[in-house]
Amino acid sequence: MKPILPVLLFICAGLAVTSLPASAQSPDEDLATARAAVTQTPSGSNGNVSSDDPNMADMVKKVKIITRSKSTTELPENTPIALDLGLVDVPGADSKLTEGVTAKAYARYVKVEEQKVGQLVLSGVEKDGRAEALNSDDFVAQFALENDPKLDPAAPITIEGDQSELIAALKRLAVAGDEETASKKEVEEAGVGASDGAVASNAASNPDAGSYTTPGALELDDTPQTSTRITAEGCKMRIDLDQLQAIQQTRMATTTDGETSYGTCADGEERYKINKSYSACSYIEDMDARTATASFIYYYTDGSGNRVEHGECQPDPEARFDIVEDSEACRVTLDYDAGDVITNAKLVYSNQSGRKVEVRDCSPSEEIAPAPMTATSEGCDIRDDFDAGVSYQRHKYVYELNGVSYSTACTDSGTEFAHETVYKTDGGDYVCTPLINSKDKSVTLQSRVRILVNGLEQFRTACTPDTTSMDVIATTEGCEDPAYWTHSLSAGQSYGSERYYYFYDDKQEFITDCQKSDQVYTHQIEITGWQPHDDQLFAYALSTVYIDGTPQGRYNIKTSEVLPGTAQTPYSYDGESTAPTNDISYEDCTKFQGQNLVKNYTRPDGTKYSLVAGEADPISVGDVCSVQITWGLDTYATYALNSSNYSTAGNVCGTTSLSYNYSSGDNDFSGTKSTANHCAFTDAIGTKSIVREDGEVIGEPVSKSCRATASAPSIQNYRTQNGGQAIQFRSFGPAYPVLTTAIRSQCIVNWGWPL
Repeated sequence: MKPILPVLLFICAGLAVTSLPASAQSPDEDLATARAAVTQTPSGSNGNVSSDDPNMADMVKKVKIITRSKSTTELPENTPIALDLGLVDVPGADSKLTEGVTAKAYARYVKVEEQKVGQLVLSGVEKDGRAEALNSDDFVAQFALENDPKLDPAAPITIEGDQSELIAALKRLAVAGDEETASKKEVEEAGVGASDGAVASNAASNPDAGSYTTPGALELDDTPQTSTRITAEGCKMRIDLDQLQAIQQTRMATTTDGETSYGTCADGEERYKINKSYSACSYIEDMDARTATASFIYYYTDGSGNRVEHGECQPDPEARFDIVEDSEACRVTLDYDAGDVITNAKLVYSNQSGRKVEVRDCSPSEEIAPAPMTATSEGCDIRDDFDAGVSYQRHKYVYELNGVSYSTACTDSGTEFAHETVYKTDGGDYVCTPLINSKDKSVTLQSRVRILVNGLEQFRTACTPDTTSMDVIATTEGCEDPAYWTHSLSAGQSYGSERYYYFYDDKQEFITDCQKSDQVYTHQIEITGWQPHDDQLFAYALSTVYIDGTPQGRYNIKTSEVLPGTAQTPYSYDGESTAPTNDISYEDCTKFQGQNLVKNYTRPDGTKYSLVAGEADPISVGDVCSVQITWGLDTYATYALNSSNYSTAGNVCGTTSLSYNYSSGDNDFSGTKSTANHCAFTDAIGTKSIVREDGEVIGEPVSKSCRATASAPSIQNYRTQNGGQAIQFRSFGPAYPVLTTAIRSQCIVNWGWPL
């Protein structure tokens, strides 16, 4: 991971460059702070105090330190890089203190209102491999960048910083250097560390080789050991809803001799996309406005695949749906007192998935006016009661909904008609032709039962001979089959059949055919099943209509049919529940199992029916991601030291001092050469991916380089005969180290990745 600039400072474009207080605010807040600092800093104050105590301001003297970049350097946006600076002028410091010193810095550029602003901090100073750390909060520079974001070695960079802290660090470098030089001189003069071993190959051809000894043991360097690292410890995640990003803040941790100090938290490289989750939030139903608004909560998936929610559920104005009436699944209500048919309707809306969600159960519609229903006797037969001598008018109600006509079953209307047995009409005519017996010259009259309906006569029986005038006998013989009887479903009655005869010469003489009699059989109804209508939550009874007591016993008139005017029998309501569906959805690493909101009913036949009333909140199954770490092929690198160039540029593992003694004729050569250890490295790129159970990679994979360093320096020295005038040092690289599983695991730990 690249180091993060410990101090983030912003300044408005066009303002004079100045040092501002360090902060860990958002860019907008930093910009406001910068403007305030430029316009409100009291005279005589530099605007930067390194202590929380206001009284410490007088104890800190800020000076303008002039530096230059050692090479042309391209500055990155937002993410800082490390670079080396040369110290041109440190006010109050002797020029000998800055000679050969390299200032260590981190720099980047940011955009503030389209203006590119360079930002730089000092983190330490270094000379001859020795380093002194500085408090990066106390050494800050900001400068406008006109075109390309580059640092030009020809252009000075002014850093405002703590004078006393920098000079103290420079003095410690100088003292450490003087002590090291003195120590080396003492070692060389005393010949400490000489051994009896000689250089193998050259000793055979050079008589002076015997006087050459291997370098003595080196004294340990007591320079404080300083290391820096980037860490997220103690830093919060910054939520940027404008960019919909969760940004892990990091800071610089500087460890010197086991003691660690921390810089200011600032935005790091790890950024996670913020999404909206609707699954975890309910719809907001506004019955007054008749709208349902989806709500959501912000969340992101962090680098370990964990779902992290931010804030609370809030409405989404872009996901608002109308609540409307739906009468398809509701039965009508018949108000006989008012003579109206009331249409019932549910209140529903279609959610984001297009599924219908019920808000209110069936209730009288507010949009559809009640429809009138009319009573009519048309289609309803009159019911006869010959024992009581009365007939009853029956009627039904008819109405129309959406262009379709409906009717109820026939029932007694309350109107009665008295029976009257008549032989002749009011005009004196016989209602039936008399029966004439030519043998005995007799005449038998016939009658019928009559009622008056609205002034008009209706006959309720067939012509019946008067059995008092002659020996006429009624019989059901030959008329026993109910299939030939008269059946009135609307009146709920069946009429038996009979015929008449008399004896002539001891022989039956039938004078009529089978005809309707006054023997009434009341219909019996037996429910034999149900015809379900799940869409409207009712069932029609399947009825068998039959009569008993006929000459043939029980006779079925209708078998398992829906009778005209059969009432709708509603299902009984058993309450709500949820039922899982096959719908599986994901929000990054979180898996959701779809659910339906179900209303449970019992049909009249005892079977169960579940009506999907809408979508219920899905169930979170949990995190179904795993962190997968893959490694690329090993690559190899070395730091090679030129035999004639002992500069410390490049990847340096450390330094060592080599002492030598050499005599050739009258010339003696001795001394100490400080040079860099040579290192061999094995590198591999580790890539962390968050992979969901369905193979989907969540977020962007993150790659970092892990390095194994050779455990021993690769420096070897020997002399060569060159006119007796030169000592050369040459390097031979060791075998590349093995990038072991343990080293890789330690890299993973250092990166903060889960093992």
